[in-house]
Amino acid sequence: MRFLPGDRTAWISAVSGAALMLAAGLAVLLWPDDSYPEMKADCHREELFVAGGTDVSLKNQRRALIRQWNEGRHPDGRAHPHATLVEVSESTDLQHSQLKAVQESGSCAYDVLIMDNTWTAQFADAGYLRPLDGIGDLGDFFPAALRTGERDGKQYAVPFNVDVGLLYFHEGEAPPSAWPGLLSSGIALQLADYDGLTVNALEAVWNDGGAGLLTGDGRPGMAELRTGVYPALARLAPRVRGSLAPSRRFEELESIEAFASGTRLMRNWPYAFSALATEPRMRDGDRLRFGVTALPGRTVLGGQNLAVSERSPNPDAAADLVEFLSGTAGQRLLFSCGGFAPGRYSALGLTPERHSPADVKVQACSSLTGEPPGPGEKELPDQAQLAQLGRAVVTALGRAEPRPVTPHYSTFSSTFRGCVQRVFDQTGTDAEVFARAVTRSLDGKAASC
Repeated sequence: MRFLPGDRTAWISAVSGAALMLAAGLAVLLWPDDSYPEMKADCHREELFVAGGTDVSLKNQRRALIRQWNEGRHPDGRAHPHATLVEVSESTDLQHSQLKAVQESGSCAYDVLIMDNTWTAQFADAGYLRPLDGIGDLGDFFPAALRTGERDGKQYAVPFNVDVGLLYFHEGEAPPSAWPGLLSSGIALQLADYDGLTVNALEAVWNDGGAGLLTGDGRPGMAELRTGVYPALARLAPRVRGSLAPSRRFEELESIEAFASGTRLMRNWPYAFSALATEPRMRDGDRLRFGVTALPGRTVLGGQNLAVSERSPNPDAAADLVEFLSGTAGQRLLFSCGGFAPGRYSALGLTPERHSPADVKVQACSSLTGEPPGPGEKELPDQAQLAQLGRAVVTALGRAEPRPVTPHYSTFSSTFRGCVQRVFDQTGTDAEVFARAVTRSLDGKAASC
């Protein structure tokens, strides 16, 4: 999943220009900051290295959490071992390739891994991860998100942030409450050739006759792929060639720009809320000119998890850092200041026993940091706006389904979206060819439609 850069000033400046200038500006901003030193592979070091994607949270909140760790101390007064955030890539596909290559080589370069929640099966099966024993209060994590870090009865990763599909609508617009109404409206989806197409296609399948297929540990048979998955995509194809055609160029960023430029609706992740809240076209003074609600029907459960590398020279300290980063205080900051949906009930003022959307209670960023906005600046999003987002996230979590759990997820995703494109384009594939290719990809075998 790709995200916007986290610097608020850069975002406001970028989106106020033309789309081409926006893309050019982002290409520069997404490159890792020079203040982050190069990766070290000293297996006798005490320093911790946290490897993941580019920090694109508002105000670079992930970097801020690492700084908090570095400034903190253990209860016995000892300083924490210094930690460095290594931002390997902005692209999820490249993140996966680079982290996998380092782990595959047996390198001790990384201690903590920030991983897409679909990678657990592959990394755990390959022996790249240490089980997380002793991480506190696992019951406070949203159960579905926590399960994405499990493999064969062991907890290898815990949620850092969750992602669920949300529906953004302009002020005065009545958002559709059912899936067919969503597709018949002007909407920006993510149908470009990356994992976002897999996500959007799965949501379309689950909401049009394919519920329960290609999700979790279950493996659909050939007949289910032919009669449950393929027909849903075939029914979507005419819309993709018609009213939804612009979305075939869209990843998350392009969808946000299209929505800010007037497209009626948008399907996107929670982080888009804070990005839009800082965009002048989407505000009227303190009032937002858009709203957000849960995507109607089923949605993909996305997000990123934290894990400890099996080759970490300091596994105990790395586990302490995972517990710090995934703790309630850090999760609150990531949500209110960074724009990422948290993985814990408590970060949204909830408990495992009391967790309805109406119970959400959040704080504005300034109340958590003690740093009010500067003279003439507005706090965006404010407490009420963050509460709206929190309610939408909790509602969507109740409808969220994981993507297929397989150590070959990357092979599946690339094969599946390639086949989806052929269905959309009506370029020769049929239900039998589709079912055979998807089945092979789930086993990690090369296939195409």
